Amino acid sequence: MKRVGSLVLFGVLATAVESGVAQPWEFGEALDITQTLGSGIFHHLESSGRRNIDISGSTVAVVWEDDHDGIPRVYLATKETNVGQFDKAVRISGEGEAYEPSLAALDNNRFVVAWEEDGHIYVRIIAAKQLGPPIKLGNSEAVQANVSVHDNWIYVLRSQREERFNRIRLHVLHTDTVFKLASEADCVIDVAPLKDDQFYPVSAVVVDELVVAWEDRRPGHTIIMASVSKLEEVCLFKPPIRISEPQPDAESGYGKGHGVARVALSSFGKSDLIAVWADKRNYWEGYDIYAARYLGNGRFGPNIPVQDEFGDFARQWHASVTGNTERIVVAWNDEREGNGDVILSWSEDDEWSEDFELSDAS
Repeated sequence: MKRVGSLVLFGVLATAVESGVAQPWEFGEALDITQTLGSGIFHHLESSGRRNIDISGSTVAVVWEDDHDGIPRVYLATKETNVGQFDKAVRISGEGEAYEPSLAALDNNRFVVAWEEDGHIYVRIIAAKQLGPPIKLGNSEAVQANVSVHDNWIYVLRSQREERFNRIRLHVLHTDTVFKLASEADCVIDVAPLKDDQFYPVSAVVVDELVVAWEDRRPGHTIIMASVSKLEEVCLFKPPIRISEPQPDAESGYGKGHGVARVALSSFGKSDLIAVWADKRNYWEGYDIYAARYLGNGRFGPNIPVQDEFGDFARQWHASVTGNTERIVVAWNDEREGNGDVILSWSEDDEWSEDFELSDAS
C-alpha cells in the first residue's frame, strides 16, 4: 500500500475505446479506509483466501487487523456504494490478540466476520454498524478462519490443532434473524489419519456443492488439496484430491517437490469455479500465479499460469480472484518493476490477458 493506513481501489468495466484498443478497466480514486496512522502501526489484510471485502445491498464492508492501540485487533469499516468515503471503523474482536479476519456478505446489508483471537476462532454478524454477539467455535486451539455464505447458511473453516498437526475443520451455522447464529454442524473435511499439517483453508459454493481447498504437507512439501460435498449433505465430503500438479523431480530442483502457497477460490457465472495460488514450480524466480478450473463432481482441470511472460522472472504472491458471467479476474502482488505492485489479469473465453498494473496501487 502506498499510503499510510489501508486503502481500497474500486474498479468497473469500462466501455471506452482509445486508439482503437478497448480499455478493459476504469478505476476511481483511491479511498482511505482508516486514519489510524503513525510509526510502527501495521494494517494487515491477511485472511485465509484473502476474503476481506464484500458488498451487501448498498453497503461495502472491509475488514482488517491492526495494532494502533498496542494490541493486534480486528476492525471493520463500511460505506454506501454512492458515498465517497468510509465511516469510522468499529472494533470487531474482543480484548485478546486477534488476527486474520475473514468477511462474507449476507442479505439486507449484513455481514458475517470470522477471526482468530487468543488461539481460538470466533464469528459474529454485523448490521447497520451494530454487532451481534460473538460465537466461539470449539475449545481447541485453532487458526486461519475462512467464511463463506450461501443464502442464510454460513460455512466457517479453521485449521485446528490435533496433537502434533493441524487439521481443517468446518463449522456450519444458520441465521434466520438479524443477529442470530445457530450452530448446525462441526466436522472434519479429510477423515484420513493426519501425516502432516493442513493450513489456510478456503471455501466457495458452486451450484449445489461446497468446495473446500487448503495447503497440505502430506507428501513432505506443500501442495494444494480440495474436497467437495453436496450442500444437502454438507459434512459428507468426498476423499480429497490434489489440485496443484506434481512436476518431474529431474526438472523441479526442489527435492520432494516444489512449494505452493495461499490458495483462493471463487465461483463465477452460473455454474463455474476457479482456484488460484502462488506456485514455485518455475525455479528462476520465486512464486508464480497458477489457476485451475473446477470441472464438477470433485474434479479440477489442468494447472494454467495466470501472469504473462513478463512476470516469469519476477516474484508474485498473495493472489485473489473473482468473476462474473463475462470474465474471471485475478489480482496479486508483483515485483517485476522492483516494487510490491498490484497486478491484474483476466480470462475471457479461456484466454488470459496481458497483465494490467493498477496505477494507484503501484
